Amino acid sequence: MNIELIKVNKNERTKLEKLLQLYLHDLSLYFPLDFDSEKCEYDYDLDKYFDNDFAYFIKSSNDILGFILIDNNGNYNYEISEIFVLNNYKEKQVGTKAVIKAFDLYRGNWIIKAVPKSKVAEKFWIKVVSKYTNNNYKLSHTGKYNRAELNFSNK
Repeated sequence: MNIELIKVNKNERTKLEKLLQLYLHDLSLYFPLDFDSEKCEYDYDLDKYFDNDFAYFIKSSNDILGFILIDNNGNYNYEISEIFVLNNYKEKQVGTKAVIKAFDLYRGNWIIKAVPKSKVAEKFWIKVVSKYTNNNYKLSHTGKYNRAELNFSNK
């Protein structure tokens, strides 16, 4: 399956917001997220992804398979803050291919923080980063959730 990262335009924000709600619902299994009962949605501020940071749809042909959000932390420092693949495209290397494309788009220092308390997420990130860097990365466990944090450079 051919995977592309297509930058989300401001006029496509609603599509991204809908996908983000699916993602946040899944994420709420691992740690508490604020849910607005009036709006019936999880709180998340997407504004920065239309200013300094980057939002991409993961696509194959014209089909949206998910999204990836990349934080631009300045001075060529980047972080994948969120990645989501729709359930019917999981286990098909969609996430792996999307992450590698993101790494190739932005050269610099990267930090990846795996979803806390998720061995699946930690295993995914270690596998992808290990393969991409030929095992040239630093792994630590940080914060109150003891989440896996991977650091590497692809300058």
